[in-house]
Amino acid sequence: MIKFYIDNDFEKIRPEIKYILEIWSKNQRTEINFTNIQEGAVTIGNNERNMFCVSRLLELHNSPSFNEMCLIENRNGHPDFVSTAFFMINSLQEHNDKDRDVLGRFKFTNSYQYRFKNSKENIVQHCLNEISKIIGITPRNEKTRFFLSHDIDSVNGAILEDGFNVLKKGRIDQFFQMLLNVAITKPDWLNMDKIMKIESEYDCKSVFFWIVNKGRINQREKNADYLFRSKKIQREFNAIEQNGFENGIHKSISNETFEDEFIKYGQRPISNRYHYLKYTLPKAYHEIQGAGLKLDASLGFAEEIGFRNSYGLPFNPFDFKNRKPFSFVEVPLHIMDRTFFQYKKMNVKLAESEIIEFFEKNREHCVLSVLWHNNFFTNYKFKGYLDLYKKILGYIKENNFTTISQEEIIKKYSISS
Repeated sequence: MIKFYIDNDFEKIRPEIKYILEIWSKNQRTEINFTNIQEGAVTIGNNERNMFCVSRLLELHNSPSFNEMCLIENRNGHPDFVSTAFFMINSLQEHNDKDRDVLGRFKFTNSYQYRFKNSKENIVQHCLNEISKIIGITPRNEKTRFFLSHDIDSVNGAILEDGFNVLKKGRIDQFFQMLLNVAITKPDWLNMDKIMKIESEYDCKSVFFWIVNKGRINQREKNADYLFRSKKIQREFNAIEQNGFENGIHKSISNETFEDEFIKYGQRPISNRYHYLKYTLPKAYHEIQGAGLKLDASLGFAEEIGFRNSYGLPFNPFDFKNRKPFSFVEVPLHIMDRTFFQYKKMNVKLAESEIIEFFEKNREHCVLSVLWHNNFFTNYKFKGYLDLYKKILGYIKENNFTTISQEEIIKKYSISS
């Protein structure tokens, strides 16, 4: 049991300090309590007499400067691991940013990860380990696990996107097979059974996120191309859960609330991922909390792989309005197929090398979240991506890693339960 004493001068930010130390406690599997007696306790204050001088914590909303190691320094010029971890894990760099991309998303190019070229660095974990060392305990090791997921944006697009690809290659036979599949209400991208079969061969499980609204919004944005409540979709939805896999909602780009979409979903899901990863902080966190969701899996960059909040594990974000952790768990997203295909325009071999290198660098202290869309399981327009996903699954199995379910994440990583 580690006792912490927070200096009386820090009464204004006591909730924030307690929060990040609870994150540290969960991360290091170390019990803590807070005491009003300074003697024999780990002291936290704003000067060098304290074991932890966290003089910058009050200033974090004002875009703090970083040293060459991308760490916030206290007023004495020493690394402030508590403040750095708090700032990064809560994505505070995004809260006041007004310069958004065409979809209204926080730009990777506006991030400190882009500036320091450290999106693949688990900096928060480094800070938590350093806190342990300063206290005098050995940092705890935890083997990485994987969270696999699939956003179901389209099930009917194969006839257009893959069909155009095969016609260019003169494969009329393949095009007519696609037409036949549509005629028997089994279009090529309605392939959840195929995905589950592949993953089961590698002893893996995954989550499927579904959109309940259909149709194009504008030239750039569109929701699903399927009716979620149709018999063919509900058949797939039910089969997923019957096979021990999981479902979640993929919040559409509409003016509807989560409650509106839950009615169309037909039940109260426990999890969400925002469509296009389109959301703004902290507004989105309040929406998730208000909807009673237990898990969100949206916190990732579309343009780059790695850590959007410089942390590899699920966590409860901090609610600045109510000065306490939100009750839901955020699962950061690290790898997405479209990052390589659409944004980086990288060939599959180079994508494989970058992904495996990232995995190797993060064999501990992570729940590595991998998003592979259902349309990337066909070998036409997205040729090579099915084999690449199988290599990811092979890496997981060969290295004795395991996948983790939503329910396991909520139970294991929540500091609010």
